[in-house]
Parts: sequence; structure tokens; C-alpha cells
Amino acid sequence: ETGRDVPYFFHIPRAAGSTVKDILGRCAYVRIAWNATATMEGLKHARDTQLVQSGQVDMITTQYLHEGATLFNGQEHRGRCFTFMRHPIERAVSLFHYLGIASHEPTYDPQLRYISIEMWARSKRIEHNWMTRFLSNELLGDLTPRHLEIAKAVLRQKCLVGLMEEKSESWLRFQKFFGWQFYTQEMRECRDELMNWKWSGKHRHDLVPEDSPAWELLYKQNILDMELYDYARQLFVEQRSLFQSG
Repeated sequence: ETGRDVPYFFHIPRAAGSTVKDILGRCAYVRIAWNATATMEGLKHARDTQLVQSGQVDMITTQYLHEGATLFNGQEHRGRCFTFMRHPIERAVSLFHYLGIASHEPTYDPQLRYISIEMWARSKRIEHNWMTRFLSNELLGDLTPRHLEIAKAVLRQKCLVGLMEEKSESWLRFQKFFGWQFYTQEMRECRDELMNWKWSGKHRHDLVPEDSPAWELLYKQNILDMELYDYARQLFVEQRSLFQSG
């Protein structure tokens, strides 16, 4: 199929990505390449086999935003980026608790069940500015303020931004932008259930107080992502104009 834009979801771990895919795949019957584009090797195979051009999927999702963009070939098949973002410290806390129990994940670490989040935040196992790193495509090296500016530019120029703290409005924007329809009562109930009380991968855990040592450590480890998230909040407000009639 030619001449179509393809939804391109930048999946940030522990930021509602699985829920987005579940709602679209299970409730709206959107054809998604669930695991085919999850790794660099998978993306290379998808490019070599022309997955997008084949018309076999309705949406591409990956954590590797820049590598995934090579699946699209300009005017004939353009990727339309959208993403869900979460407060970096909330995301880090969620990740800590999740990786201690998620035995199916490649990054599963059962030792996390036996240490405090403060100990984790002091260790080499913690992530550093994941969103800035993947948006700027600096996956291994040191990050600088220049990478933050690249990440901001990618969000501003390429992505429709959703926020977990504004999940209802974010979801309505995604639906309107991509024309996703939930025609039947069953489809709408499926969507509402997953979005509101059967959140995919939901894991209850204690919050980290803002004035605690753990919060301060997580803040220092994610200082670029904190600034990026503040910028994403600004973009969210600015992008509201795209959905106002008149």
C-alpha cells in the first residue's frame, strides 16, 4: 500500500507504552508489530523485509526511535511519531520495583527485591537520563546539554506528546490525530477498562517522598530528563491548539 502515513510509537519503558499497544491491538484491532521491532536486530530485519511497505501492520512501535525511523521511506510511507511520557522520578521508581519481579524481561534483576531504592540509586545499575539518551540517539556515550537540546528538538519537530499525568486528554488527542475509532460498546468498554483500572503492567508500590535522599539521588541521576520532561509539559500545552476547532 502506498501513500499512507503510519503511526510510529516511541515506547518509553514504564510510561504506559504497553497499555497503548494493548488498547489499540486488543480493543481497536490495530495491527501492531508487537515484538518484531523491539530490538536493533528486529528493526534491521523489518527494514530488510520492508515491513512497513508490506501493508501487514498498521503501526510501528519501538524504543529505538532513530533506528526505527529508517523503516519509513519519505513521501511514500511516512512515520507519524507519538509518545507517552512520565515524570522521570516516578518512572525510575516504577522501573526499580518492576525489574525485581519481571522475570520475562531481559533486564530482570531479582536482587532488586532485596535492596532499597536508595541503594539502587547509588549503584551503577540505575538508568541515567533514558529519555534524553534515546531521543538524542546517544545510546552509550556521555550525555551533555547538547544532547538535551537535540532531544527537545526531536520532540518539538517530530512527536505528538502525551503525558501520563494527562492520560485522558492525551488519549483523546491520539484518537483524533490518527482517526482511531471504537465503534461498538464492547470496544469502548475494552478501552476504558485498560486505561483506567486494568492498566497493563500495573504494579503497586510505595512512592518516594520528594524530600527524601532517594528522591535527591534519582533527581541527580536524571537531571537532563527532568528538564526534558518540563519541556514536554510545555509542548503538551502548545499542541493543544492542534485539536481546537475554529
